[in-house]
Amino acid sequence: MYYIVGSNNQTHGPINADTLNQWIAQGRANGQTMTRLDGSQEWKPLATFSEFSPALAHAPLATGSAKGDATGGIIPYKNVPALAGYYMSIAGLLLMCVPVLGVLFGIAVLTMGIKGLKKVKAQPEVKGTVHAWIAVVGGSIETIVGILTTIGLIGSMM
Repeated sequence: MYYIVGSNNQTHGPINADTLNQWIAQGRANGQTMTRLDGSQEWKPLATFSEFSPALAHAPLATGSAKGDATGGIIPYKNVPALAGYYMSIAGLLLMCVPVLGVLFGIAVLTMGIKGLKKVKAQPEVKGTVHAWIAVVGGSIETIVGILTTIGLIGSMM
C-alpha cells in the first residue's frame, strides 16, 4: 500500500499499486508525485519506485502540470520564440527610432512572434499565444516606424 501527496497538497491513501497505476494513466499522478510506502516515513518521488516505471513511461501529463511550475503557468518558458519575441518587442520600443537598425530589429521581432505562434499551433501545451501576438504586433509597429525613420533620415540628407 502507498500514500501520495496530491496536487492539493493533501495526503491520499492507503492505496494499492493497481489504483496508483490507474491514477498515473489518468494523469492524476506523475513521476514527481511524492509517495511513501505504507510503514515507511520517507517520502520519495513516484519515479523512484521501479514497479511504476511501465505506467509512468506511458503516462499523460498530470492534470494541472502546466500551472505547477514556479511561474504559475504565466511565463511560456517552453516556447522560446514567443518569449524571446515578447522581450525583443519591449526593447524594440527604443530601437525602432534608430534608422535602419529599427527596421532590421522590427523584422526580427516579427519573425520570432510568427515562430512562437506556429509553435503554439503545433504544440498547444507550450503556451505563449499572448506573448507571440505581442511580438507580432510590436514587431509590425517597430518595422513600420523603423521604415519611416529611415525614410526621414534619407530625406533629410538630400
